Amino acid sequence: MNVMSSIWNYKCPRCRKGDLFIKPFEIKNPLNMPDRCSNCDLNYSPEPGYYFGAMFISYGWTVWTILAIVGFCMLVLDWTVEASFGLVVFVSALSYFFIMRISRSMYIHMDVRFDKKHKETT
Repeated sequence: MNVMSSIWNYKCPRCRKGDLFIKPFEIKNPLNMPDRCSNCDLNYSPEPGYYFGAMFISYGWTVWTILAIVGFCMLVLDWTVEASFGLVVFVSALSYFFIMRISRSMYIHMDVRFDKKHKETT
C-alpha cells in the first residue's frame, strides 16, 4: 500500500495496516480514534492538541473546494451568487465528516514515516 492509499483508507502511517478511526462510523463522534494502532502499537495521540495542525489542512481543502464550485457555477454555468453558495452549503454539509477525517489522516502521515520492518514482521 502506498502513502496515498494509506491516507485515503485511513490506515496507520507506520505499518499501513491498522485503522486510524474506530469502525463503524458514528455521526455523534466522527473523530473517534483508538489510542494506539492495533497492529504496530503506534500512539495516535502523542500529545494534547496534536491534531491542531490538521485544522489548517481542513481549511485548505474547504477553501479550494468552495472556490472551485463557486467559480465553476458562476463562470461556466452562469449561476447567481446565491445559487452558487446554496450549492456550496449543500456540498459542505455532505463532505464535512470526510474533510475532518482525511485532514487528520494527512496530518499524521506527514509526521510519522512508514517503517518497512513493521510491515514485514506482522
